[in-house]
Amino acid sequence: MHCSRSLSVLPVLLLAVSAALSAQVMGRSFGEVAHIGGPQANSVPYTLTRTSTIVRTLANGTTITNTFTVKEARNSEGRSYSEMHETLHIRADGEPVDVVNYHVVDPVARTNINWGNRTKIAYVTHMTEPGTADAVRQRPVVRPTMQVTREDLGARTIAGLEAKGTRTTSIIPAGDQGNDRPLTIVTDDWISTQYHIPLLTIHDDPRSGKRTDEVTEFRPGGPDPALFRIPEGYTVRERTSD
Repeated sequence: MHCSRSLSVLPVLLLAVSAALSAQVMGRSFGEVAHIGGPQANSVPYTLTRTSTIVRTLANGTTITNTFTVKEARNSEGRSYSEMHETLHIRADGEPVDVVNYHVVDPVARTNINWGNRTKIAYVTHMTEPGTADAVRQRPVVRPTMQVTREDLGARTIAGLEAKGTRTTSIIPAGDQGNDRPLTIVTDDWISTQYHIPLLTIHDDPRSGKRTDEVTEFRPGGPDPALFRIPEGYTVRERTSD
């Protein structure tokens, strides 16, 4: 029973990792996936495969490495699709569990859809109109005081596409977050000059480890329309965003 309850919440947990996966996710997952975000040409359709690796080094020198694969697609109307594959060791007998989570964002219907391969439940979140309640709930965000510098890394080819690179170095002063010494965070972003999407992001943060998100396959053109639909056999649960 405990394992069943754990698996039922995996789609939400894994999507939070992806994105902030797209933000450290799409940083984010799908954000810690936040870096996968970045500027995008919403009207240009494509399909791609992205490999993400997170390496954390513990105080005793031990390293923990997690790797997962994300398939992404976007159609000409701006709908986006993410399919994240990850192998987890969460069973009592030690056998690996293959978990796949799906995420569709539809700016036309103003919906955010999530489902996975471990349950037959799909969650459809209806997004409120901009400005209806955001202004009331909006709170000031306290951000650390950073010293930020940027460096042009030039151009290179990634997955057959030309990319322009930028290195951003952020230094958090000692004492700003309880740290006794300055913290240096380095992010290399390689953005497609044609599609304006991230092709390679390397985010090195001493607090969370080193994360690499790289596009390994890219195919231009419209994706299969079926990707943006909930598969048959799923129970749909609808809700409205707060």
